Amino acid sequence: MRVIKVLISIILLAGIFGIAGLYSQMVDLGVVTTFFDNLLFQYDWLFYFYQVVLFALLAILLLAFLMIIFKPITSKQIHIKKDTGQVNLPLNTLESIARSSLHGIVNGDNTQVKVRLTKKQTADVEVTIADEQQQQFLSRGKQIQESIPQALQNMAIIETNKIKVIFKKKKAESSLLPSSKKESRVV
Repeated sequence: MRVIKVLISIILLAGIFGIAGLYSQMVDLGVVTTFFDNLLFQYDWLFYFYQVVLFALLAILLLAFLMIIFKPITSKQIHIKKDTGQVNLPLNTLESIARSSLHGIVNGDNTQVKVRLTKKQTADVEVTIADEQQQQFLSRGKQIQESIPQALQNMAIIETNKIKVIFKKKKAESSLLPSSKKESRVV
């Protein structure tokens, strides 16, 4: 992170220095104009350095522009049109619907559910289950993949694009005393 900060500060310093030099060439600023004229005649490499800096800034700005243009737009809520109006359901409501559909299948304390909405107003669901007995839930993977789309269709009238079920091992609980400390011995 320090390297990035140093590079950005060097580019900003060179940009400020270059802007002051360009402005002094357009408008007579007295001592500043004389300083930049002498600097340009004494150091030829400075001209090429600023060409490289301007090219790097152009490349960075072009990449930032392309990232902004082509970044996928994800919505934070889904709009359901009813006869009486429109209902907006946020993502956390969709996640709680999916989590409640898993109530009889897995333990809710060890389960994380993430829902992402696509441009076509369909849901991508990711279920992460952390448990010590992973083999027990492998057979229930199909139940999970069947119950979530059904619950989302019934409650939120939303189609499910894909469901991803991930099994992780539960972290062992640590004892109250840190293991790095030496225990006292009684002789």
